[in-house]
Amino acid sequence: MADDHIQDVEKEGGGLKDLLETSYPLLKTFRELCPGTYKHSQAVASMIEGISIDLDLDVTFMKVCSFYHDIGKINNPKYFSENQIEENPHDKLEPSISYQIISRHVSDTALILLNDDKFPRKLIQIVSQHHGTSVIKYFFTKSGSDIEDYYRYKCQKPTCVESAILMICDCVEARSRSELHSGKFDPKFIIDDTIDSLLTDCQLDEVYMKLGDLQKIKTSLAKELEGTYQKRIDYSKAKDEVK
Repeated sequence: MADDHIQDVEKEGGGLKDLLETSYPLLKTFRELCPGTYKHSQAVASMIEGISIDLDLDVTFMKVCSFYHDIGKINNPKYFSENQIEENPHDKLEPSISYQIISRHVSDTALILLNDDKFPRKLIQIVSQHHGTSVIKYFFTKSGSDIEDYYRYKCQKPTCVESAILMICDCVEARSRSELHSGKFDPKFIIDDTIDSLLTDCQLDEVYMKLGDLQKIKTSLAKELEGTYQKRIDYSKAKDEVK
């Protein structure tokens, strides 16, 4: 699968390494307008690097996916919690309006990347699937609605291992940051519960993934969180825990 992506990149003109340079105009704009989202993307890229090595995927391709998967947030940076310093503009909005603003960052991302010929179509497809049809739970809960479908992303579920990995890492990083701040940080639980929740919500149904690959993903994420947050995670019995 990595070879397919390498060939795809070559057909599109290559140059993916240039997209990881901090001087690249789009990445520079991203860092300036969305500092919190940029740091999130850096963390996701760090998680994905180890997983890509373990699963023999194209590391550069996957890191570019990570860095640019939320680039659409540059259109409305202050509406995303990681970029907020003081006030939260959603406090004055109806949950349904907030949902529209938050969910559109996926289509905004695709449009921005489509306007730059350095990004292969396969890469744009992968980043467009990183939320699948998942529920934006905060605004669903805030709305008081009992119909989850009103607050789901209207995107395609992951169709390949690469987009599934991006989805998992995106969720794990965001949840880790949130729970660390709230004092409830439990790395092993976050990893297991995140993946179990995605499986239960059928977000990974269209992806063929071996149990061994899923275990490698869990182990790599555990190492990353251990290194980042100085927590020791015991995965010595993890093979017996994979469902």
